[in-house]
Amino acid sequence: MREVSQLAVEVGVILDVGSKGIEFLQMIATANEFGTDIVPKNSRYLAIPTKLGLGHSPRDFDGLFVPKGKHVLAKSNNNGGIDIYFILKSHVRIPERSFLRSGLDDNMYKMAELVEDNLQRVFNLEMSPHDMYERLGRQLANYIRIEIRLKMSPKNAPLTIANKGKDDPLIDKGSLLNSISYRVVEA
Repeated sequence: MREVSQLAVEVGVILDVGSKGIEFLQMIATANEFGTDIVPKNSRYLAIPTKLGLGHSPRDFDGLFVPKGKHVLAKSNNNGGIDIYFILKSHVRIPERSFLRSGLDDNMYKMAELVEDNLQRVFNLEMSPHDMYERLGRQLANYIRIEIRLKMSPKNAPLTIANKGKDDPLIDKGSLLNSISYRVVEA
């Protein structure tokens, strides 16, 4: 029992994925888990990229301008018209899309059964406490990944859907999904 009480398992956004650092992925997770309002810090508007501006900031383009009466950053094209690179917004609301809490809450009874079964195996010396926490962490991480894949509400904003090419609120390239893991730690 002492060994069981000296360990714990942490489950969540704990892996770096590709070029996305852990701090960035945890910020994305927190914004989606609880919802948040994003407001500009150093200007009047946020510049939300369209497909033409995706992966860039307005500073990356020469010749951007704000057409009269519009809240966009555009650039003249070769056809005598304009191409819109960024939509200007005074704020953006990221709605709550809980996947960490609901991944646990929706599976609480299954996790309780798994704890009970594994504790019995530890007490019968069929499994080590560390192995028990490994199993618990692996299973809970799987439940959270499933929740990320299934979470379809609230839907993405139309511009987000256009940029991603799909309405899958918590998955774009899979970085958040692939950052979900677990680790056994000393309590």
